[in-house]
Amino acid sequence: MQTKMKGRTTLRIAAVCFLASAVFEFLDVLAPVPLLGAIRSGAAAMGYHLLSPRFSWPWASDSGLVTLGYGAVMAGTAIYSIDKVQMLFARHTFSDYLMQQFTTPTTREILGLVPKDLLLQVMSVAYLMLVLCWWGFALYVHLRRSHFTQHPT
Repeated sequence: MQTKMKGRTTLRIAAVCFLASAVFEFLDVLAPVPLLGAIRSGAAAMGYHLLSPRFSWPWASDSGLVTLGYGAVMAGTAIYSIDKVQMLFARHTFSDYLMQQFTTPTTREILGLVPKDLLLQVMSVAYLMLVLCWWGFALYVHLRRSHFTQHPT
């Protein structure tokens, strides 16, 4: 009788999320991105959008997560964290990036009602929560690191 490996479903769900993330990066490769304290477009943005999925695409299967190994998951988490934290430290860039995300006249009017400092504070907390969720996943992988020493059956 085959025993079910605990956590396999979680890794499969994570794999689907990594795949979706990689696909969404390819949808608009020319979209400007916040990078190194400024909004970058052109070749820098294209490079960012083309390299970013390279970190998530190989993980797009539970066996991919397992074969790449524990270190790859931790390295990807560190890269993601550095990417988001550097954006949060460049407040002006972060503000410009947020304004680019809300491009319709209606959303601009709604944002006009919210003080800019409050918007930046709320979105900073949201981005920090995303980083914490990534580290939560990294902790889960750490606790299940035995999956990375043997292949599931």
